[in-house]
Amino acid sequence: MPKKPKPGGHVFEPRARMQVPKSFGKMGIACAAVGKSDAQLAAAQFQHLVANTIRECITRRSGTLRLFLEGAEFPVEMTYDRVSRILRGETMMTITDLLIWTAAFPEVRVLAAELVAAEPLGHDKEQSPASSETTPDVPK
Repeated sequence: MPKKPKPGGHVFEPRARMQVPKSFGKMGIACAAVGKSDAQLAAAQFQHLVANTIRECITRRSGTLRLFLEGAEFPVEMTYDRVSRILRGETMMTITDLLIWTAAFPEVRVLAAELVAAEPLGHDKEQSPASSETTPDVPK
């Protein structure tokens, strides 16, 4: 069993940066941030939006995460428990995880590309809670 990371650094619980942590990654719920704008907040907002899109894609395709993972040809590390924790924001999504999801769902690939190309999340203009769920404007 891997050791727990020491506090600090860049290991954090993404959903802890939301006003309502249990709403992390849920469809149709805005990401109301907690704390100052920084790289961790941007990463938490990015993961929230990606998790939301993954949930929407899975719901359309298979109905449930468990059914989807049973049929997916994902690496053995993509267990139901681990993926559930990532989608709930209890565990940080890795670049490897993101690449697996972008290969599985074009919608995730498009969203990730738009988010990376847009104004950095957490550093953009003041957003109302209703507009924070939408994808940031991408320069044309």
